[in-house]
Amino acid sequence: MPNIIPQEEILNLAVVNFRAVWGQKQRNLARIISYIRAAARRGADIVCFPELALTGYENQTGVPKEEKMQVQLAEPVSGPAVAAVAKVCRQMEIYAVFGMPERDEDRPDTIYNTAVACGPQGYIGRYRKIHPAMAESCWCDRGSDPFSFETPWGKIAVGICYDTYSFHEILRYHAATGAKVYLNPTAMAEAPHFDWKTCYYEGLRQAVIANDFFVASSNLVGYDIVDEDFCNQTDALLEPDSPGRQFCRPFCPRPDPAYFTGASMVLGPGIGPDKVHVYCGDIDLCEPELLIATVDLSVGSRMIFNRNPFSGRPDYRPDIYKKLNELLLEDPYWGEQ
Repeated sequence: MPNIIPQEEILNLAVVNFRAVWGQKQRNLARIISYIRAAARRGADIVCFPELALTGYENQTGVPKEEKMQVQLAEPVSGPAVAAVAKVCRQMEIYAVFGMPERDEDRPDTIYNTAVACGPQGYIGRYRKIHPAMAESCWCDRGSDPFSFETPWGKIAVGICYDTYSFHEILRYHAATGAKVYLNPTAMAEAPHFDWKTCYYEGLRQAVIANDFFVASSNLVGYDIVDEDFCNQTDALLEPDSPGRQFCRPFCPRPDPAYFTGASMVLGPGIGPDKVHVYCGDIDLCEPELLIATVDLSVGSRMIFNRNPFSGRPDYRPDIYKKLNELLLEDPYWGEQ
């Protein structure tokens, strides 16, 4: 009788509250590599970094596309940054996903907001963000293909930020194809009149509730601004009557800096009274930190994608959703996408 080894179901899943230094690619890369080593030494099997962790995120307003930092620092997946991460993943026998601006090798003027996956075998593949958010469209093109990769724990799916919170079709697709883990490199920031906590936390909770899988979300943390001299101003708080007092950011003398909120976490199905359980992380965690959770993937039943014992068919209906989208595409407004 053959010796059958079942798919592994106990996974050490890590996320990083990562403070990117704007425009300092080599410095950020060195810290990504150090975090990968630290995660592996602590027993992590997979570690997820934020969106654009390699370069920082903030868009330069009023700067032509070709002069924007992300465009200047973009490199193809065959470049040195991916090679360095692939090398350490091979050495430490760990999987890592990190965000970077990617330059298309065949069309060098085309840049994508990309998440790259590496593992014990080296470079695995990349996901180009399908839904660039707001000012990202000033420097990057839209991707068009979903991305997942195979591991001893099954299929691991990847989406980026806006994909996750606003376009549930991406998550549904991955869950329907068998993924039990979804990685969310993100760049969630404070902004006036924007309830980021509800958007972020309830968005992640809904992803777990609707798809019955595990979600690992890794966010940038701290100031991400062009002038690094202002990056670590933490010795003064906003005045009590300041309109920014409702934010958790420390004082910064630069007007309207980008402040990323951290709150990296791993969530998944619960078997107790809570439908969603937070396995590690916290909505108020706003310091750089590596977080690791041990999760039991068997808890994720993916119920709506399995056969209903009463009907003999899955409740999920891709045939109907295809028909609805075909109806949408009959409208020229959508057909010109």
